[in-house]
Amino acid sequence: MAVVRMNKITVLGLEKERARLLDALMKMGVVQISESNLEDIPGVGIPENRSELVRLEHMLGELSASLEIAGRYAPVRKPLFSARRVISQNEFQSVLASSDAIMEQAKVINACESRIAAIKSEENRQRALLASLEVWMDLGLPLEITHTQNTAVALGNLPKSVDLDELEKNLGDQVGEVALVRSGSDSDHHYVVVFVHKAREQEAFSLLKDMGFNRISFKGMQGTPKENRERILKTLDDLSKEREVTISRIKDLAKDREKIETLHDAILMERDRVDAVGKLLTTRSVFLLKGWLPAEVSEKLKSRLEQDFLCSVQITEPDPDEETPVLLQNGPVTEAISPVVGMYGVPSSREIDPSPTTMFFFIFFFGMIVADAGYGLILALAGGLALRLFRMEEGTRRFMKLVFFGGLATLFWGVMFGGYFGIESLGQYALWFNPSAEGGTEKLMAFSLLFGIIHLYAGHTMKALNLMRHGQYLEVIFDVLFPVIMYTGFAMAVMPNVPGIDPGMAARVSSYGVYVLLAGIVLTVLTAGRNKPTIFGKLFGGLPKLYDIIGFLGDVLSYMRLMALALSGGILAGLINGMAGGGSILFKLTGGLLLLGIGHAINFAMSILGGFVHSCRLQYLEYFSKFLEGGGEPFHPLKAKTRYIMVRQEEETLWTQI
Repeated sequence: MAVVRMNKITVLGLEKERARLLDALMKMGVVQISESNLEDIPGVGIPENRSELVRLEHMLGELSASLEIAGRYAPVRKPLFSARRVISQNEFQSVLASSDAIMEQAKVINACESRIAAIKSEENRQRALLASLEVWMDLGLPLEITHTQNTAVALGNLPKSVDLDELEKNLGDQVGEVALVRSGSDSDHHYVVVFVHKAREQEAFSLLKDMGFNRISFKGMQGTPKENRERILKTLDDLSKEREVTISRIKDLAKDREKIETLHDAILMERDRVDAVGKLLTTRSVFLLKGWLPAEVSEKLKSRLEQDFLCSVQITEPDPDEETPVLLQNGPVTEAISPVVGMYGVPSSREIDPSPTTMFFFIFFFGMIVADAGYGLILALAGGLALRLFRMEEGTRRFMKLVFFGGLATLFWGVMFGGYFGIESLGQYALWFNPSAEGGTEKLMAFSLLFGIIHLYAGHTMKALNLMRHGQYLEVIFDVLFPVIMYTGFAMAVMPNVPGIDPGMAARVSSYGVYVLLAGIVLTVLTAGRNKPTIFGKLFGGLPKLYDIIGFLGDVLSYMRLMALALSGGILAGLINGMAGGGSILFKLTGGLLLLGIGHAINFAMSILGGFVHSCRLQYLEYFSKFLEGGGEPFHPLKAKTRYIMVRQEEETLWTQI
């Protein structure tokens, strides 16, 4: 339950063994390779790997695209908790041996998708042409005819507001030899064919243009509109058949999806190896590798490398103030909080791992917010059965552990508060007290504030431990103890204003709290400015720290959400029960049961979501802000980071504990 201690590793090996050594390090998965600084030494350089990385990225792109396409046209049902397939070394090597053929399959799948896209584009074009021909279906004139020996012919449209009879009469009066043949109309236009003697063509079309005439051309079409419609319909039918054939081909090729997935992950591993090569320093004969590894496996790895390779391995400890990559190693219970801590960020390598305390407070507050034994039992059973029955990825497994422990905490608080699916009559069996009973709300408020103060003080304690870890014992007294005395005095002084506390006891505590508050203020003000350069600054530089009392009050009041959320879930559950239990027997057996199921499902989901979100908020804003600097660099060892498969190691490995 701590930040794993790291060591530096330097390996000087033969260039001819470089690939094999990197492959061994990838299988071990415990060494993070660092960038090497290129010094101006003749004959020393960084291997050129950019072109190879580009080639591998292109292959990954082809494989990823083909898998996405196969998933769309030939979807595979996955279990509720899917995990990577485990394959043997022989299966893996078999896929590598046929990598060229598998790569070609992926390219064919991508080409099929490109062809489907082209078919869709052509179908849209053909449908647009078909739509444009609809108004010309009664026209028996071939569309390619634009003139005869003495006559000009033009297809076009005119605004619907134009009176065609009057227009044709005016054209006859002004031009003479002109004829308008109507083909059809829609809501906006008339569609006409204009016949005019070539000698009067320019004059006629000039007049038509003034009336809003717009020429329409069907380039590439021959024959009448009806003949072209038949050709378009046949083309659409042919395109549809071609699309079905192409989709069938994708489905056939998708039968080898697992081989494509395996090759994808093999290329992914090769890319990581090639990327690691770019971090080394090399000459014609040797290479130099620098990196980090967990201290507990340092000697094992050194022995293994020097036994299997002709190389020199040097293990050194980091400098006392040097930041190292961060690896959090926790037990089977505490590891469940990793998703929550990971969302906030990685602690510094010089800080204490916050996981154990965060785990306790997270599930404590989560259970208190949901606070229903029935909901908690459902949640615990769901998490426990999922862990028992399904194989899942490490991140998913940890999250389901968190669900399981959150369910247990919810069950605990439900029993303490008498919450059982919002059934009001069961509240009397509360092991502690019923928040909905007389005086229960004030009592819940008081304890919510108390739990908040404990949580905040735990954060200050973590800060003190971090300072002690670095030998800053005076800072523990001045920057942690004295402010905590001030906060404690303030909390004692305002206790009479908190509902749910015995007035007599609160008054007695408050009378002492004033003195504790004054002592804390004096100690804090006199020591907070100790690093100021002047005497005045040293004496009064701590005055701004008095504002921290307001911050402390705001932090404590934020824990009122524990009371509000705990009450709201129980009240809503009770309302659902009341609504479902009213009315006739028939309603209770039909609509009542339906309302009961849907209502509790919604309340369950809202309670779980609220519990998760607000528990996270209390950790991130109230707890971590007191001590956690963060900013650590996660430990990223060279290992197989695959998406679809895991290669089963045939030989026993020494590195499973990391």
